[in-house]
Amino acid sequence: MKEEEFQRLTTRYLEGALNENELEMLGYELSGCQERVKEFNDIRLLAGLIHEHGQNAPNPEFRLKSAAAIASPGWVKSRWIFLAAQASLAASILLAIVFLPRFFAPTPVAKLISGENASWESALPTTKGSDLAAGLLDLKTGMATVQFRSGVDVSIQGPARLELITPMRGRILSGRARIDVPESAIGFIMETPNGYAVDHGTEFSVSVDPSNDSSSFKVLDGEISVYVSSTGENARLRGVGKAITVESNALVTGKSIEPELGPEPGPRTLIVGTGGREGTAIRNDKREFIQPKFLTVNRLLKKQWDRQSFFAFDLSNVNFDEVDSVLLRLNLVPFPYGLFSSLPEFNQYAVYGITNPEKADWDVECRWQDSPRPEDGVILGTFDVPRSQQHGSFVISNKRLLQFLMDREATEVTFVIQRQNLPLKTNDVPCHAFAGVPHPEASEPKLEFTLKHTLSKVDRNAHGLVTASHQVD
Repeated sequence: MKEEEFQRLTTRYLEGALNENELEMLGYELSGCQERVKEFNDIRLLAGLIHEHGQNAPNPEFRLKSAAAIASPGWVKSRWIFLAAQASLAASILLAIVFLPRFFAPTPVAKLISGENASWESALPTTKGSDLAAGLLDLKTGMATVQFRSGVDVSIQGPARLELITPMRGRILSGRARIDVPESAIGFIMETPNGYAVDHGTEFSVSVDPSNDSSSFKVLDGEISVYVSSTGENARLRGVGKAITVESNALVTGKSIEPELGPEPGPRTLIVGTGGREGTAIRNDKREFIQPKFLTVNRLLKKQWDRQSFFAFDLSNVNFDEVDSVLLRLNLVPFPYGLFSSLPEFNQYAVYGITNPEKADWDVECRWQDSPRPEDGVILGTFDVPRSQQHGSFVISNKRLLQFLMDREATEVTFVIQRQNLPLKTNDVPCHAFAGVPHPEASEPKLEFTLKHTLSKVDRNAHGLVTASHQVD
């Protein structure tokens, strides 16, 4: 984008006059260039400071005109003259741009060092090797290991929720974890909703069942102290196999504990990802507005900006004789442009399975007219997304989905997501977005097969092999 066009769009942004097309063009330019982001933020900061200093200006249009002048074509050449004339503003800008980011930039407390068949719903990065600030990791399926900066390794098995607090403190909110503490990190604390363990140089496991407000702790090597959060009651556990449970705000000894993390007796689930076979089509074919990390979906009164996304799975490694059930998981992620207040309170989306063989061999960058469409298949399920929701895992699991897959075993199957209802307003309407393979924080669409086994359903629940999900038809 030329400098003049960028300045024009920035000026219209400051005036609150951007239309939907211009807003998306500006957003795309900012998403692809850090220098543009810095220039844009400088302009916004100046405009805000002028607004503040101009509150008592005799001319009520002073603030708007000054803000627009900052982004005018001559601004880049003259801004240092302007700053020199506004010494107090320059000092404020220097403080805000140079020093404040150093104070407020999040400090990593851990790193994600491994993930096996992991499906995530998380506001933190989920790419292997990512530095992690304090926050919540929600592992839906698979296994993952997080290394705190203190050197402590925490392995979790999905479904599990791990909160990162500091390099020396974490919290298991649900699920199971195995904690390996080196000598350099003795004193590490692992909390649960109703208790916590203090390490004395050891390896131990934690299991949290929120449904009955219980937390179990087991020593695998060394010793730990376990405390009840509400009362301070505590016990010290020494030696392999020593275990205790916090239940109803009291310590219960001799109570059985779930087994620590380790290999299961045999495969229970099979997870199939897209492998990058994902795409989004926009009706006006302006592909410069499509970012691969987002599978965006929209349906507008102005149809030229309609979007729909599609993705495929290779079923060649799935033995359907062993399959008991299946679910399709989609992870909602924040989309940075548009006003979600323009949407209805609830927004319905449908997933279609493509049956038309002519649309089976699609290209990830295909045009709208060449992309797989809902009319090329059958509807397999729907789900509602509240307009206020920016994160979430949405699941379709029913017999129609399983039969659709069984009828196409050993082939590649394609799905399409389409928005069902229209927005309330025509301008500045955002897309809902689901994570694609390149997304740094959430997993792409996945098929999760539950495999048949000799264990009863009760036993499988006890081993964490059957999980409760938000299922929709």
